[in-house]
Amino acid sequence: MNKFSQLFFTTLFPFLPLLAWFFSLFTERPIEIFISLIAVPIALYLLLSSTINLPRYLLFLMLFTFYHLGSAFIINPVLSFSWILFILSDNFVLACVLFFIIENTHFDDRFIIKMNRNILFIVLITLLVSLLQIKFPSFFVSPKIALDPDNIYFSENRIFSIYSWLDLNSLGITFPILIAIMLSLYSNKKSTLSLLIISGIVVSFLTKSRYVMMSAIIVFSQLFFTAKINLKKKVYILLIFTVSVFIFLNISKVIGYDIQQVIDDRILERNSNMGSAKTRILSYYVFLKVFPDHPIFGVGPETKLEVIRSLGGRAPLIHVGYLSYLYFYGLAGSFLLFLSMFYLLKDNWSIGRKQGFWGGFYGLLSFCFANATMVYFNFSEMGIILIIIYLKYFKEKYSLKLSELET
Repeated sequence: MNKFSQLFFTTLFPFLPLLAWFFSLFTERPIEIFISLIAVPIALYLLLSSTINLPRYLLFLMLFTFYHLGSAFIINPVLSFSWILFILSDNFVLACVLFFIIENTHFDDRFIIKMNRNILFIVLITLLVSLLQIKFPSFFVSPKIALDPDNIYFSENRIFSIYSWLDLNSLGITFPILIAIMLSLYSNKKSTLSLLIISGIVVSFLTKSRYVMMSAIIVFSQLFFTAKINLKKKVYILLIFTVSVFIFLNISKVIGYDIQQVIDDRILERNSNMGSAKTRILSYYVFLKVFPDHPIFGVGPETKLEVIRSLGGRAPLIHVGYLSYLYFYGLAGSFLLFLSMFYLLKDNWSIGRKQGFWGGFYGLLSFCFANATMVYFNFSEMGIILIIIYLKYFKEKYSLKLSELET
């Protein structure tokens, strides 16, 4: 079963965006449902056949998922479709199942070497497709986005690269994590490091999303805060950043890409009178108004009509992830989720200090930051799954190192 589990993950990750496109040729169902249909039997087999490993972050995430499902069924006791389909399509259920499989699978060096190579390949593909979409905006973009007249992201010529087949937020969440993981592993390889820096700068800027640009800055910061990189190397990295920005600016001029317009419209919001910032400020105001009505257990995973009205049409929900989840699940449910995130950050911090692998920690920081600007606590995102895989690998590697020292 261990070999089958490894094959399962190497087949899916990090090729999930491409597989999602392939599946779209045959069905309108999201690929996550098919992943669940495969993953659930594997998890049940592991649960029944061996001593299970259940770290604290996963325990609290499972408790939150039960709370989340219970809340959903209480609020919506009559679903418009099968309750089994509802559970199989739930992101938290899928995350718990995949995390459980990962935590009870042994990942060897050969597996990780192959995964490293695959992630570098996807990073390169992401960069190339992003550059192509400058001239051909609909290239490899899901028709659900490209043909939707109400989708302002496409009309604003934002770049989705290969990730539109998954979710609008997948590029902004997963890609910085891929960069974070690779930076931690390849910081001493000049050619690979240069590719990663160029990819991170170009792709994050082309998304025209401030949270993605900030996420890129967060994951790049590991190059300057980790002790394993000396001062000389840090100066060299700064030089790479400078050259990369210079090259990007000049290429943009050649192809007619207006960088100044992106800065004015998306970063400084000069033409929208800071509309995005005002939406988040309004979210704080609305949260303080409605949260005291249901502070302990929340209102369930659905934004009530009065809240949407209070937001004045600026957004269909409280547009700050942490506040939105406090509103949905109250202090009781949110405590479980936030505690799971705390232990996951703590485990990745510990591996960073012990094994020098900081990719998981800085990748999670970018995820945590993103949810301060939007609502997307999707733990089943490809990037988060990869963080858990590398966390498990390095935890086992450290345990093996300790056992060898003891003998």
